[in-house]
Amino acid sequence: MLPMMKIGDLSVSRLIVGSNPFTGKSHMTPDVDADMKAHFTEQAAFSMLRRCEEAGINAVQSRGSLPVMDLLYRYRQTGSSMLWLAQTGKSLATFDEELDEMMKYNPSAICIHGELSDELFLCGMLDRLGGLLDKIRAKNVPCGICSHFPEVLAYAEEHSLKPDYYMASVYNLFQPDRSHDVNPTGERFEDSDVPVMFKTIRSLSAPTIALKILGAGRKCETQEQVRDCFIRAFAEMKPGDGVLVGMFDKYADQPMLDAEYTKEAIRLAEGN
Repeated sequence: MLPMMKIGDLSVSRLIVGSNPFTGKSHMTPDVDADMKAHFTEQAAFSMLRRCEEAGINAVQSRGSLPVMDLLYRYRQTGSSMLWLAQTGKSLATFDEELDEMMKYNPSAICIHGELSDELFLCGMLDRLGGLLDKIRAKNVPCGICSHFPEVLAYAEEHSLKPDYYMASVYNLFQPDRSHDVNPTGERFEDSDVPVMFKTIRSLSAPTIALKILGAGRKCETQEQVRDCFIRAFAEMKPGDGVLVGMFDKYADQPMLDAEYTKEAIRLAEGN
């Protein structure tokens, strides 16, 4: 059994599976994207989600795009009790419409999309965050804020926005002053971001889910390296925080491996 965290009234495993691999979004190369897309038929996706539940993972996270919402909804209709932590769309213009559409698929909780929060920050419009949270609260589900910028999360604390949870990327992929790296996605992963975001996470008053702790696969050259990333993450966060990890089980039993790393990391961090 995995240790749990609280999001509103929900008991959520402190390891959450991400949905990006289901749609071939690897944050790496077109070849990896294509490999994920080819592997994750509906049957393969369902099989991995069942494996996640066997490993004690009781929550999956995704944005509210129709293909993924539909896939997860149909999986949950098979008798699964998997929680769905949803993310809104990325645009203020379509926020209300997309939120209403998401509610048709029975989300367990909803978080403001990180790219939307980041855009509000870059445009000097963070005063819109509170109103967006209220729109989610009006749907009677726990509400959250996601961001790649520590400044966004600090703003929410300073202005007492009181989300039920945060989601925080330990790598900031949206810094406008960075040149693109050799990665074909044009995203730059700077290791100097990581301690800054972990420091911010420790300062937050709500449970926090750290994402991209493995650098979207860049820290996965060996299983020892993967294990070390889990150990660092839980050592750097608050008790009761969790991690979100995309899993691609074509070459390894990642649900079981990541669950074991999570349990070990929490034992080491909390002295149990």
